[in-house]
Amino acid sequence: MIRLLRGARFLVYYTRLFLWANVIVAWEIVTPGSGITPAIVSLPLRARTPAEITVLAHLITLTPGTIVIEAGDDPPALLVHGMHAGTVEDFRSRLRDLETRLLAVLRTHGGDAA
Repeated sequence: MIRLLRGARFLVYYTRLFLWANVIVAWEIVTPGSGITPAIVSLPLRARTPAEITVLAHLITLTPGTIVIEAGDDPPALLVHGMHAGTVEDFRSRLRDLETRLLAVLRTHGGDAA
């Protein structure tokens, strides 16, 4: 039951994230000038299984304005490009938050496991 609740909360969270990213990208298209603050960050992962890493990479890539460039496995890390990243620390923090929430849904005991 708790896992189902976590899944529902994650779905609401990701839907908001996805829609907001669409608004930002659409706004960038229809307005003159550029608000683009691109960055490429390396995201060390707590996700360990191929399924966890694959789902995370797909969710990042599905979000408008972001794309996974490379996935490394020793140690597990993703190289991610963000079109509206802001600061590197802020962008990495948002990606880490997505990973934490995803692991809370995928893992039996939440996202705390190494």
